[in-house]
Amino acid sequence: MTGTQLSALIYRKTKATTTTYTAANMLMDVNLMKDEIASRIQQSRPTVWHMSTLCDLADDQREYSLPSDMLNNIVSLELKFTATGDFVKATHFARRHYSDALQETKIVNDFDNLEPRYFIRRQALYILSGTIITVVEGLKLVYDAFPADLANLTGIVDLSIDPSTTTHGFPREFHELLARRVSIEYKSNQPDMKLNDKELGYDNDLDKALDDFSTLDLSQATFGSVPSGSTRGDNGFNY
Repeated sequence: MTGTQLSALIYRKTKATTTTYTAANMLMDVNLMKDEIASRIQQSRPTVWHMSTLCDLADDQREYSLPSDMLNNIVSLELKFTATGDFVKATHFARRHYSDALQETKIVNDFDNLEPRYFIRRQALYILSGTIITVVEGLKLVYDAFPADLANLTGIVDLSIDPSTTTHGFPREFHELLARRVSIEYKSNQPDMKLNDKELGYDNDLDKALDDFSTLDLSQATFGSVPSGSTRGDNGFNY
């Protein structure tokens, strides 16, 4: 289903017009409901939204912004502390388990580059390791990424097609359910409109679609480079 077809289906389900349901409002609802369904899909097939990306490490920089499209999960973090060295897997470490101050001399004394750790704060990774030097693409992150937001509800490209090598499309198995969920959202905000039987059965149909979708995994982790530049330092994720 294309964006144009999705829009037409939503208008048919809601019996709305472009005046009572503007394209801008519909687009906002589509993207919100798309993310809601994507979260359920991730629970059903955990690997479907995997995305891989690279980031430069910078001298003495321990904090790196997380990608803005991250759904809810870091799959893995690997670090390369020298240009010619190998990647080393970093292990998640709860901040509350480290009682010392986040001071460079203390961190270097308590951790090393053979078994680095990390925790998350302020939507950023914080690395606990030995000394960090500049290494181009020295940080490799695999995470779950939301499927890309729709920029509009037009066009002839199917929504299931990945918009780029570093973004996900939205599986065609859930296109009608997305339209139905948007219709439910619209009607729920109209005091004189009631849901029809199919809309009332949305939850059951979504569960069935998720169950069917979970039985086969054809997903691949996409791998791409990320430009340097971060709001938290000289290098980092920039989406």
